[in-house]
Amino acid sequence: MNPLARRIALLGSAFCLLIGVFLLSYNLRLISEEARGVALGLWPVLLILAGIMLVADSTRKRASAHSSLARTVVFSLPRDPRAAELTYRVQFSYGRLQVGPSISQPRLVTEQIAPSTSPSITEQHLGGRHEITIAASQPIFPAHFQLQNVWRLELPCGVPLHLSFHLHEADLSMDMRPLEVESFDLRTEAGNHQVLLCRPRKKLSARIYASGSNLSLILPSSVFAWVRLLNPFCRVDYPQGDLERKEDGSLVSTGGSVTRESVEIEVDGPVRTLLLDIADAVEA
Repeated sequence: MNPLARRIALLGSAFCLLIGVFLLSYNLRLISEEARGVALGLWPVLLILAGIMLVADSTRKRASAHSSLARTVVFSLPRDPRAAELTYRVQFSYGRLQVGPSISQPRLVTEQIAPSTSPSITEQHLGGRHEITIAASQPIFPAHFQLQNVWRLELPCGVPLHLSFHLHEADLSMDMRPLEVESFDLRTEAGNHQVLLCRPRKKLSARIYASGSNLSLILPSSVFAWVRLLNPFCRVDYPQGDLERKEDGSLVSTGGSVTRESVEIEVDGPVRTLLLDIADAVEA
């Protein structure tokens, strides 16, 4: 039943109960003629209460419709053209994080329904490296905020990148194939996460600590891939059969040469299911 109809039905039931008690008391001579006349003159109170309920329900729906309008805010990320390397450190909670290449300049696009504070963006220079830190404060009502919060992080192409992500109760979808990532550090506490790794210039090192439900790693083709599992109880699926399990529990790709491009991944944490696949099989 609709909440408004439920409240009107409750009001009608209470009014019928009150009228029944009043008539029974009058028949038993417990109520005088004067009191009966006063009570019968107050019947418009029922209409007033019903009108108040209608106005309150209409106001509540209008406020809900106003708050459901998504608000998109674009934050330009700083970039020093003289820097030889870029480092991005991201702390994200309660929502969905999408990471991919930027068409022009690096930026952060946020989509939020409920009003919230803007993320903090800081930068510092460490020699030839430009480091950018992006973080957001924890919302007051995270359960409601989680469904409304989406971040799209667009990173620059053509420059060596070092990425570090710390996610708390958030889903991650990352496509780093057009990027030039040299190191990748990921720590997750809950949620589903998918990472499409890029083909490195020489070597890509990744450290992942996952505590969520599912972790999917899509490895680049025609490179040497080595996945070291620190949690021996983690369930691992590699459906295409392009990986070979060693005696120490690590997984090594059967294609690619060790002397050429390589991807080395260290996976730890109580992740439920780890999926490893090759990019060619996924694209096909």
